[in-house]
Amino acid sequence: MSTLHSTERIGEAWRLHRNADNEGAIQIFQEIISTSPENVDAYYGLGLAYKASGNIAAATAAFRQALDYAQQANQAIQITSKAEGHHGTNDLDTSEDDRFMMLSRMLSQRLEELGADA
Repeated sequence: MSTLHSTERIGEAWRLHRNADNEGAIQIFQEIISTSPENVDAYYGLGLAYKASGNIAAATAAFRQALDYAQQANQAIQITSKAEGHHGTNDLDTSEDDRFMMLSRMLSQRLEELGADA
């Protein structure tokens, strides 16, 4: 296992995926998940690599897990935002809520592409 930071490892896995080495990408994404089990980005990349390699069931499972974590993260941000006195569904002081809302939409689209319910 590499000693690189998970962000660098995710970059490495994406590079492998872009170069059609999906098995290599899958291995790295799984390593990241083993040490950071709620890493939305790793699950999203894992889903894409599985999809590209033809493993639709595994892709669906990875996308569902990523969607679950993205929604949990967004909900936590919303709770914190309200506790800090912000009202509404978008905290203008941070881009994290936008990130997780966008990820949730993208993951729902990926699941629809696979014929799975989000």
